[in-house]
Amino acid sequence: MTRNIYALLVGIDEYISPIPPLNGCVNDITAAQEYLQGRVATAGYQLNLRTLLNTEATRQAIVDGFRQHLSQATSEDVAFFYYAGHGSQENSPEEFWAIEPDRMDETIVCYDSRQPGVWDLADKELALLIAEVAAKNPHITVIMDCCHSGSGTRGDLDFAVRKAPIDQRRRPLESFLFAAETNRSLENASSKPNSKYISFSACLDSELAKEYNGDGQQRGVFSYFLLDTLKKANGSLTYRDLFKRTKALVSSKVTAQSPQMEATIPDDLDQAFLGGAIAKRIPYFNVRHDNNHGWVLDGGAVHGISQPTGSETTILALFPFDSQTEQLQQLSTALGAARVVEVMPQLSKITITGVELQPEMTFKAVVTSLPLPPKKVLIVGEAAGVELARTALKTPQSSLYIQEVTTPDAEFKLIARDGKYLITRPVDDRPLVAQIPGYTTATATMAIQRLEHIARWTNIAELSSPATSRIQPNAVQIQMYHDGQELRDAEIRLEYRLENGKSKSPTFKVKLTNTSTEPLYCALLDLTDRYAVSAELLPTGGVWLQPGQEAWALGGESIYSSVPEALWKQGITEFKDLLKLIVSTTEFDATLLTQDELDLPSRAIPRTNPGGGTLNRLMTRIQSRDLRAQPEEEVYDDWVTTQISVVTVRPQSTTAISQNGNISLGSGVSLQSHPSLKANARLTTVSQSTRDLGNHLLPPMLQGRSGIQPFSFTSSRGTDPGLSALELTEVGDASVVTSLDPLKLLVDLPIGANEQILPLSYDGEFFLPLGSARST
Repeated sequence: MTRNIYALLVGIDEYISPIPPLNGCVNDITAAQEYLQGRVATAGYQLNLRTLLNTEATRQAIVDGFRQHLSQATSEDVAFFYYAGHGSQENSPEEFWAIEPDRMDETIVCYDSRQPGVWDLADKELALLIAEVAAKNPHITVIMDCCHSGSGTRGDLDFAVRKAPIDQRRRPLESFLFAAETNRSLENASSKPNSKYISFSACLDSELAKEYNGDGQQRGVFSYFLLDTLKKANGSLTYRDLFKRTKALVSSKVTAQSPQMEATIPDDLDQAFLGGAIAKRIPYFNVRHDNNHGWVLDGGAVHGISQPTGSETTILALFPFDSQTEQLQQLSTALGAARVVEVMPQLSKITITGVELQPEMTFKAVVTSLPLPPKKVLIVGEAAGVELARTALKTPQSSLYIQEVTTPDAEFKLIARDGKYLITRPVDDRPLVAQIPGYTTATATMAIQRLEHIARWTNIAELSSPATSRIQPNAVQIQMYHDGQELRDAEIRLEYRLENGKSKSPTFKVKLTNTSTEPLYCALLDLTDRYAVSAELLPTGGVWLQPGQEAWALGGESIYSSVPEALWKQGITEFKDLLKLIVSTTEFDATLLTQDELDLPSRAIPRTNPGGGTLNRLMTRIQSRDLRAQPEEEVYDDWVTTQISVVTVRPQSTTAISQNGNISLGSGVSLQSHPSLKANARLTTVSQSTRDLGNHLLPPMLQGRSGIQPFSFTSSRGTDPGLSALELTEVGDASVVTSLDPLKLLVDLPIGANEQILPLSYDGEFFLPLGSARST
């Protein structure tokens, strides 16, 4: 029986003024469309696409897409909705105030949403449309690459985010899709569908969905890494594994964006993406001559082939077309080699060497080398610092890891400001590592060396399997345990706990299980927030697993995760580790990838003979870029990767409020004595102080207004969110704090002449002004 895949894809870059345009949404939807067209199995599945781009994506067209297209899906079918565009908020009608404490509805912005008499598509309306599609019980998947947040971040630079201004119009109840339904009560007009479905979204309500330059074009960072993960997997991933890998890659690229996953039935997350509709790849490409394009292979962007960058490109070995799959692993018998020169959606143009070519020839090809293009860096700021940095970069042996660009597709930014060098992501000015004071030849060289170190770490974080890998995505299962319970969240969060008056770091265990039918060699890397890479979790860097065999990291001993003391004393309370599993059919040397953390002196790392495998050679190039000649008897390695993020949370210690003198809370913040209040105080992050704040980082009346942004006591670094809240615990009689006897917080941070700080509290329903602030 043929199963139908009904897909409604919506991408909007061009909005009617005054809604600001976007750049990558149409690219995201085009990539998703090409992926579905190229990878949905032709045997047993029928793909039915409806794509709405820019002016086509009106409110009515999207509603019709649900009711006329997706609603055709029956219990044997799949309904797939993918939206890339602006998210926003609108004033909720008074009838909904009981279920919307902030009196705001979350929305997606259609092409014509803000025209007279036309409205955004509200969350409650989307819930209704999904419920209508669910009436026949199909498999429903929803992906949303947009955001609804009204908040900003102190110090953000200009960059594109998928958040439109709040619609300030008062929306009448009768304008909602369900207004005419006499049998639908307002109490049931929920923003959450009650139907069975699975959804991915780009970020938390309190965050911004950012755009990103991937493969030479503007994309949403979430969409790019979601589709990149799908393209490079051989066959279907489960929703849970797809999301874990995507979230880990997003977090390695940008800060303050946490993709979200939801399912009305949690066990559904262990189903295959789109119900298993994605076909498995054969472990090779076919090569032929095309009248229009010359020599091509039948694999393109949707199959995980990367665009060439300069001299860095995908290289393949060519074999006779009648070769058996096993023979393709003997590279010594290859007829010649092919280099990819241009990547199209389902084809790639190539040049061939080593073969006397005739147009009627055909070949089989396997990937032997992946591109490692240098990371692009934008150098900006004070002229003296910029000139020294450029000189340090342009040495007689120019860097093979980074290159300066002036285009918006930079991955890192080196800023010369206030006599210091800062290394940041291009979308904000949060330092990735410690700042380097002074503009000298030595400090400029140090800045370039740190950028190279970060670039190598990033290459390892992004390392993914070749397009011809035949290993299934879950051939080796990775499981994590804490206090005897399996951890299945997409991002693992572990928190210090207090025992006998002392803060104790959390522990976890990791188990690997070979679920395949062949022996596989495994390595487990730890990539830390300070850009270190360690291969010590498994003995000698790796272990062979026979079919059905298990292995525990550190031999089953507990793994201690921590926030380094030096960082904690600086007010940094969160530290992220990226655990990366590499699985191969042949043994490789994972120690080739190890490196020390930044801000520590480098040490010599003993390295074994890397051997002649294609994976070993790639690992060697990541750390040394040794472009020596390829060994004659090189071994073909078949390999795949996966990764999990582990965030360790170490809250600041609490201090009792004194009646006699000020207490220091760290980071230049102190609390004055109070004659009567008994409580403990500490600085914390908003996410650690409350799990109920949701999208309420700012009161609704202040959201979306220019010049208003959350305040932070500390300058965060890396993935740490920064300390932005004062938390009081074990509070005695709170009524003793009055306007005559206020609680006074002293903050050693400058503010501008026209800046003011407004202290607020949130009780789960209302924002409460707590007083005022003034300069001293």
